[in-house]
Amino acid sequence: MAEGVTLLTGAGGFIGAHLVRHLLGESGEVHAIVRPSTELGRLAPFAERLTIHRIDLSDRLEIRRCIRALRPRRVFHLAAETRLPPQPDFCAARGAAAIYLQPALNLLEPLAELPEPPEAVVRAGTIAEYGHAPLPYREQDRAVPSTPYGAGMLATTEAIAMLAPCLPFPVLTARLALCYGPGQAASFLVPALIRACLDRQPMVIRRPADRRDLLHVDDAVDALLHIARLAPTAGRQLDCVNVCTGLAPTMDEVARRIEALTGCPDGFLARAPLSDDVQAAAPATLLSSPDLAAERLGWRYRIDLDEGLVRTVADEQLMCTKAG
Repeated sequence: MAEGVTLLTGAGGFIGAHLVRHLLGESGEVHAIVRPSTELGRLAPFAERLTIHRIDLSDRLEIRRCIRALRPRRVFHLAAETRLPPQPDFCAARGAAAIYLQPALNLLEPLAELPEPPEAVVRAGTIAEYGHAPLPYREQDRAVPSTPYGAGMLATTEAIAMLAPCLPFPVLTARLALCYGPGQAASFLVPALIRACLDRQPMVIRRPADRRDLLHVDDAVDALLHIARLAPTAGRQLDCVNVCTGLAPTMDEVARRIEALTGCPDGFLARAPLSDDVQAAAPATLLSSPDLAAERLGWRYRIDLDEGLVRTVADEQLMCTKAG
C-alpha cells in the first residue's frame, strides 16, 4: 500500500490507464501529467479520483512547478510516442532526442532537486531497444536498435544510466514486451484481428510468420507495481530489466486462436503470401529473456496467451454489446 503522492506520466495511454486503475486502489493521492492535446476517454471512469495536470513534458518550467508542488513519493514515467515511422533517417534521429530524451530529463531533474526526493522512478522502456541484438534479448547484451523509436528509447535508457550516480533515487527501466489487452487501439494488430473476426470483415495478416513476445497489459501493470516496490533497493543494482513472457508465437498462431475464440472458421483471416523480396519476407522475431526479472526481482508473467486472448475478446464483445 502506497502513501503520499504517486505521479504518473502517460496516463492517457493504453498501459497508463490500466496502471491508473490499480494505483487508485491503493492509499495516497494519484496525479497524472498528460499533454494538453491528450484525449482523456480512457481516464473518464477515474475523473473524480484522479488529479490531472495538462502539461507538455517539453515545458521545463511548468514541469518543475508541478513537481515542486506535488513532491511525489513514487513516479511512473510511461509517456512516449510509440507510432513513429520505422525507417531510419537523419530527421528521425534528430527528433528522437526531443521526443524521448529531453522529456525524461525534464522530469528527472526537478525530482532530483526536491528536499525529499521520491523513493524511486519506474520508467517504461521497450523491447524495440534491442533491435538486431542476439535472441533472446538479454539485458547485459549490446542493444542494436533498428527503428527511430527503439534508438530514441535506448538513448534515454543509456542517458539515465549515465546520470545514476548524480540522482538521489534509483531509476529502473522496465523493457516491456509487446503489450495487448482490453482497451488497446484498433490500429495495433491483436485488437485489429479481434475486431475483424467479430465484425466478420476480411483482413490480411501481412507477416504471419513473424514471432512476437506478447504480454498481457495486466501482467505489465503488475510488473511495474512490483518493480516500484523493490526499486528503492534493487534499483541501485539494476539499470533495466525485461518484462516479458519469454515466448514468441507466430502471428499465424495468434490469428488461429482468435478465429477459434470468435467462432470464425480456421483461415478466415487471410495470410499474405511470401514476397518475392526475400529480405523483406524473412520472418522477424522479437523475443526477450525473462530470467533477470525472475532471479533478481522474483517476477514472472501469470497470464498466458490463451487466457489473455479470452479476456481481450470478452472485453471487445462487451463493448460491442454496449455500443449496439
